[in-house]
Amino acid sequence: MVVMSYTPDDRQALTALDLGARGYVHTLAASEVLNQVALVVTNKGVWVGQELLTKVLAGSFKALQQRVEPDRYQHSEYLALLSERERGVALAVARGATNKEVARQLDITERTVKAHMSAIFKKLAVRDRLQLILKLAPVAERVSQ
Repeated sequence: MVVMSYTPDDRQALTALDLGARGYVHTLAASEVLNQVALVVTNKGVWVGQELLTKVLAGSFKALQQRVEPDRYQHSEYLALLSERERGVALAVARGATNKEVARQLDITERTVKAHMSAIFKKLAVRDRLQLILKLAPVAERVSQ
């Protein structure tokens, strides 16, 4: 189900998604957007506007970083799959560091950080930083969310 609204707002979108909607879009959205919504929802995805998605992800990302104590990552079985340097990069990212900050902390270039991140993503089968944090977070932390 996709909810369409003439007057979309974030609260209404979140309520619709909480009630099981798979998408939320302005009723007068361009046909290209509606085609994208249909494609995403048909493939079992969830569609929300870029602005709301950015707000939700930014809030979730910050909340997740604040909830999980970085030292508890040390016990993640996934860290064993990484080289020593990759572990350092992954832990710094899990603590919320940007590539530039990681490079400074570890005395390497940003390009090297990006290379390590690519290797980490591949080894741990994740697409982005949020998935990395979720994968590294202890099971108890993931369940409590």
